Amino acid sequence: MDLSHLDKKYFIDAHIYNCPFCKRNNVSYALIDTFSFHWGENKTCYGYIVRCDSNGCEKTSMHLSFQELRVYSRHSGHSNRFMDGLDIDAALFFSQPTSYFVLDNRIPEKVRELIYEAENSRKSNYLVGASACLRKAIYEMLEHEKSIVKNPKTGYADYQASIKSLKEKFTNVASELFDALGHTQEMASDNVHEGSWEAWDSPKLRFIIELTKATLHEMYVVPEERKERLGLLGQMKSAFSNSKNQTENIEEKEDVK
Repeated sequence: MDLSHLDKKYFIDAHIYNCPFCKRNNVSYALIDTFSFHWGENKTCYGYIVRCDSNGCEKTSMHLSFQELRVYSRHSGHSNRFMDGLDIDAALFFSQPTSYFVLDNRIPEKVRELIYEAENSRKSNYLVGASACLRKAIYEMLEHEKSIVKNPKTGYADYQASIKSLKEKFTNVASELFDALGHTQEMASDNVHEGSWEAWDSPKLRFIIELTKATLHEMYVVPEERKERLGLLGQMKSAFSNSKNQTENIEEKEDVK
C-alpha cells in the first residue's frame, strides 16, 4: 500500500504528525494548550498549541479551526488530545508555521511563500485572494526560470507561450503537467477583481494548487534527488574500486614473497 501521501500532511492522526521544525516525519506530538475566542457575532474559533515530542526539538506550533477537535471526556470535559479518526488537516484553516515542510526548500522561496499564502487563503474561503496568490506564484516561477514570453502587441505576458517555453526547458518533466497547467489561463488573467473568479470555487482551487505543487516538485526536487542518488552510487563504486585495488596490491606483495 502506498502511504506516501501521509508525508504531505501536517497531522497524520491524533498521536502522530510531521514536524515542520525538525523536519522529521511520523513523530509523536502533544496537545499542550488550547484556547477559544469569538471570531464573529455567532462564530467561535478554537486554537490548539502542539509540541513536537521528538528529542532535541520540542518546538511548538499553533493551529486554528472553527471546530472543537478534542476528545470529550464525560468527567473532566474536553481532554488534551484530538479525536481519533478525524482528518485534522481538513478541519484546520490556519497553522503557524504553515505546512512549510510540504514544499522542498529547493523550490524558489518566493514561489513557496505564495503557494502557502494561496493554501491558507483557500482554507479560509478567501477565494479571490487564493486565486491571486496562485496566479502570482506561477508568474514568479516563470520569471525565476526566465521563461516569460510577452505578447508583442499588448506587452503583457503570454501565459500559454510562457508555459510552452517552460515545457521546452524542462524536458525531463512529464509534459502532461505543463499541459494541464497551461489550461489554467484564467489564473494568469491581468484582471483581478471579484467577478473574474466566480468559476474558481474551493475544490477547483485546491486541485490547481496541488497541480502546481506537483509541477514544482518535478522541476526542482526530483532532478536533485536523482543527482544525489547518482553521487551516492559513484561514492560506492569508488569505495569498491579502492577496496578491490587494495586487495590486489596485497595479493601481489604476497606473490612476490
